[in-house]
Amino acid sequence: MKKIFFLPIVALLVFSSCTSLDDTEIPKIFKKIFSDDFQDLPHNVTFVKENWINFAEAGTVLWKSRIFDGNAYAEFNTFQSGNVSNIGWLVTPEIDTQNNRNVSLIFQSAQNFVSSDDNNLKVYISNNMTGNNVLAATWTELSATVANRTTAGYTFISSGKVDLSAYTGGKIRIAFKVTGSGTNTSLDGLFQVDNVKIIEN
Repeated sequence: MKKIFFLPIVALLVFSSCTSLDDTEIPKIFKKIFSDDFQDLPHNVTFVKENWINFAEAGTVLWKSRIFDGNAYAEFNTFQSGNVSNIGWLVTPEIDTQNNRNVSLIFQSAQNFVSSDDNNLKVYISNNMTGNNVLAATWTELSATVANRTTAGYTFISSGKVDLSAYTGGKIRIAFKVTGSGTNTSLDGLFQVDNVKIIEN
């Protein structure tokens, strides 16, 4: 009975592996190097998590951890901050990619009340940051899909796979940086980030 049952399975696997690129692809399995979905954080307080850095370059606003409908995420909101300029950084812990190749970043982002391209979320990578000194590090902006004024409000979108291969082979940090204002109503929107992952393709 075992031999009769085994043969059809082999035939099915061989047939599936020969499908064209136009057909449904067999799901790939990725090695996860780093992952954080923020589900262990409390609602509506300053974002505090071990080895993460929450830093205000301009103004007094810091990132917060928030929960809606059971989902936790990080949020930067400049509304009524009273600051002419708000620039906030949320920086990941140090991530060791020394033994990894073909590394990618994946995350989700959302926005609400954003009406100007000058009110924005950008993503950066550094491989020379030491300690907690964010501004002393060299940061390179990454080409990722992020929420902006054209994105539906409070709707998380995927960044897609952001290739990090040119920057890996050592220890890296990823930073999420929001620029806004608490006094200019065209720049006082909010941004949210969730499900940050570094994977080996």
